[in-house]
Amino acid sequence: MTDKTLACADYFRSHPGYHRILAALRQKFQRYGRATGTIRLQDASPEECEAARLLLGRPFSPPLQLQAAQIEAALQETRFQGVCLKAVLEAYFGEAIKTSKETRADLDSCVSALLEQTAAAVSGSTSRRWLQALAEDQGGSLFRREAARDPSGAAQSLLRACQCMDRLEKINEPVRLAVLSAGATGDPHALDSGTLCGKLFLQMLAFRQGRERAESTEQRDDLYYENGILCDSISSLVTQVGLILSVGAAEHPAYQLLRQQRELCTLSLASLSRLTGAASPSGRVYIVENEMVFAQLCDRAAEFHSPLLCTSGQPSVAALRLLDLLAASGTTLFYSGDFDGRGLSIAAQLSARYPHLLIPWHMAPRDYDRCRSAQPLSDASLALLRGCSATALAATAQAVAQGGMAGYQELLLPQLAADLTEDLLP
Repeated sequence: MTDKTLACADYFRSHPGYHRILAALRQKFQRYGRATGTIRLQDASPEECEAARLLLGRPFSPPLQLQAAQIEAALQETRFQGVCLKAVLEAYFGEAIKTSKETRADLDSCVSALLEQTAAAVSGSTSRRWLQALAEDQGGSLFRREAARDPSGAAQSLLRACQCMDRLEKINEPVRLAVLSAGATGDPHALDSGTLCGKLFLQMLAFRQGRERAESTEQRDDLYYENGILCDSISSLVTQVGLILSVGAAEHPAYQLLRQQRELCTLSLASLSRLTGAASPSGRVYIVENEMVFAQLCDRAAEFHSPLLCTSGQPSVAALRLLDLLAASGTTLFYSGDFDGRGLSIAAQLSARYPHLLIPWHMAPRDYDRCRSAQPLSDASLALLRGCSATALAATAQAVAQGGMAGYQELLLPQLAADLTEDLLP
């Protein structure tokens, strides 16, 4: 870099009015590789207008509009004649100017190198297949973005995620997330959901299961559980009364006693992980979304002909685990929820998960007419209802949207109780 180039950059630094003009010129070089197009400063200050006048020899006022090529030409009419504008900009900003194409090419090379480096250091089938898929996708948006920002940190997170997967594939029993993380990396928090390593690991788990990436907390926890990872094994709960819960070929003795006494039983994910089966004496299970509805119905638990289960809103991983066990035994699932966007969305999700077993329970349009409240539906609730348009709950969702008011399970308690205590089904 010549002395004249450095002197020109120093001159521009001594006149702050040039800064935004030069920044816009740099953007032109980054985008086009040359000084071209128009530079516009709608809110140009007096200092910026004066800077333009000094360089181009004519007065300016806001909005300031300058031709990049004219600036380059005007620079050659000054005492800095012979300097390269691109070199001046590099000296001014203290870094090389690369076009967007050059930047992408550099990042492509960096990502490819990091993926190859990681692939050479891991041995598991899933991690290797996933790395290959990432290579074909040029690193994926998440890893690519982080590699551009911090290549070394991104490489370390990628390697750690793969090491955790390699370790997971060697374990034949459920493992807690922090234990897996500590065993593979020495850091029990490496797989925390907010870390890059944790996010990449979740992507790999979804890849392993052939699923879309987890977007919500519920989807994330479900994905963990599907892969044999206990993330929230204590606070993830589900409550039921009347189910046959088995370990091996026999009913669990403690749960058997609770069932015989018609006592409520709250199960954690940790407890469920040790069960091998769940079934209903009647071949049917009734499910409610609301805890208060569940508690009210359980006042008559001694009269139930079939078990009752409560999801407490959006089903937890524990609830899904229990429902999966019931589905595996061929149990018919009768589900009842509130008549709003959230309630119908949950019902639709469960219907999609258990398409041949789940039956909406008092969730028809006529049931909505019985329990419609004076509570208007929010915009968010209406959006969720629109998401049910192609599901088994489509007619009910349309009725609720047209009604404009939420409907609540509490107002259907007599009908729900009658179904549980009067066995009218064949």
